[in-house]
Amino acid sequence: MERIEELLKGILKGRITVVGVGNTEKGDDGVGHILADRIKGKLDAFVICAGPTPENFLRPIRDSRPETILVIDASELGAEAGDAKLLTKEDIPLYGLSTHNSSLALFFEFLESDTGASVYLLAIQPGDTGMRKGFSNAVKTRCDELEQTLLRILPNKEIH
Repeated sequence: MERIEELLKGILKGRITVVGVGNTEKGDDGVGHILADRIKGKLDAFVICAGPTPENFLRPIRDSRPETILVIDASELGAEAGDAKLLTKEDIPLYGLSTHNSSLALFFEFLESDTGASVYLLAIQPGDTGMRKGFSNAVKTRCDELEQTLLRILPNKEIH
């Protein structure tokens, strides 16, 4: 987990937009959406809970004028459930990345060209993506850890 934290510290610069992706009706697939929902309003970052269709949020992402975009999504990494990796657009073809494979690569391409922002994927290996609510234990643990990491390394939102 320390490695992910150090990598995130290195890339989360300037105006930050976080996009949580995933279907909350399909178990671990919803981890990106749920994690974004947990940090929304707590950080000095624009946070979008995009569900399974992040392409529907292109205008709000563009309007946030990001310098860095962090997309959080459950992704097939060929790893153990709950494992996480920080990836770039170039890394996407190296991993199967489940149902978002081609659309996620196109989404990244559009975001980079349209906003000029650096775009990263915080990919979390799902365990169970069957039709159910809630996470497997490994993904729940990782989601909790990543929430605390993001709250620790990103500036807190000042309450006036």
